[in-house]
Amino acid sequence: MATGDFQRRATELGAHLHESLAKLPSEAVVAVRGRGLWAGVEFAESVGTGRQVCERLAERGVLAKDTHGSTIRLAPPIVITADEIDWAVEQIRAVVS
Repeated sequence: MATGDFQRRATELGAHLHESLAKLPSEAVVAVRGRGLWAGVEFAESVGTGRQVCERLAERGVLAKDTHGSTIRLAPPIVITADEIDWAVEQIRAVVS
C-alpha cells in the first residue's frame, strides 16, 4: 500500500471499466456511477430489475450484486486485467440487448 501501486492500478483499470460501461447502449443503461474499480450500473425498467440482470450475468460467469431496484454493483478484484474487464462488459452488453 505504501508504494501506491494498488491505488494506481485501481485508478487505471477503474477508468477503463467506466469508459467501457459508458459505451453500453443508452436505451438500456440509465446511469453509471462509481470510483476506481467500483461501479454501479442503473438499467432502464425495460431491461429488468437489478436482481434479474445479476441472475442473467451469473449464467454467463459474471458475479454482480443487485442493490436497489434496477441497479447493480460491480466490484472486481484488484488483480483483474483489462481484457477481463472487456469480457465482463461484453457479457453485460449481451444480457441487456
